[in-house]
Order: sequence, then C-alpha cells, then structure tokens
Amino acid sequence: MDDSVIDCDAGRRLGCSTFCCRLRVRFYEDDRSPGKDGATPKGCVDKAPDGFCIHLDRRAHRCDIWETRPRVCREYDCNSDYLLQAAVRLGVKNIVQLSRDAQKTPIHKADWIKVPACGCADEPVNREKTND
Repeated sequence: MDDSVIDCDAGRRLGCSTFCCRLRVRFYEDDRSPGKDGATPKGCVDKAPDGFCIHLDRRAHRCDIWETRPRVCREYDCNSDYLLQAAVRLGVKNIVQLSRDAQKTPIHKADWIKVPACGCADEPVNREKTND
C-alpha cells in the first residue's frame, strides 16, 4: 500500500458497505494490551452485536480511534482484498455470506474496481463530516 489514505466515502458510494469494519481484526503481538490480572491478552478487536467493529462510529461511518488504531488496520489495503470486489458487486449482508458469495464469483484482476485515495495522508481526519 502506498502512503495515500483510502477515500472511504468514495468506497461506500461504490458499494463497499464498510465491509472492512466487519472483518476479524487480529492484533499483532506488540499491539495487544496487557491482560488483566495475568489473563491472556485479547487477541482481536471486539465486535458489536451488528457485526461491525466496536470503534466504528455508525453515524459518521468513521473510526473512533483512527489516530491510535491497531497496526493491522493501518496496514490494511482494501484495494488488494478480493472481498472488496465481491462487496461492490454483490452487496454485503454479513461477512460470512460475503465470503461464501466471493468464493463463487470469479472476478479477474483486470476488472477490479479500485477505491480512490483521498490524497490526504498528512491532513487531519475531519470527524464532523457525516455525509457527502
């Protein structure tokens, strides 16, 4: 992934349905918070009952912990994930169904839809924006 930040608003307009916030996010070992009272540290970001990451602001469709999000989230590039291609073509009911549908949907790399970069890697994220 380059240094550009993906334009998530453009991705949602393409139909991604914020699918990346439904993925299971496993912490890198050095991103894990220490366990309480000697317990094993948590290995994954928690999910809300609706299947989305607990840090997703549902109203603004933005990450509440953007500046301190786990490294795995910072390094993730949806444009290299086949599930994005299935999501923009088939829609997203839930991540399990998307995974099943993606296995049955051949999409050649030459036909991949790319979410554009916003070109704002050095700009602060505007948390006030709620729609386009």
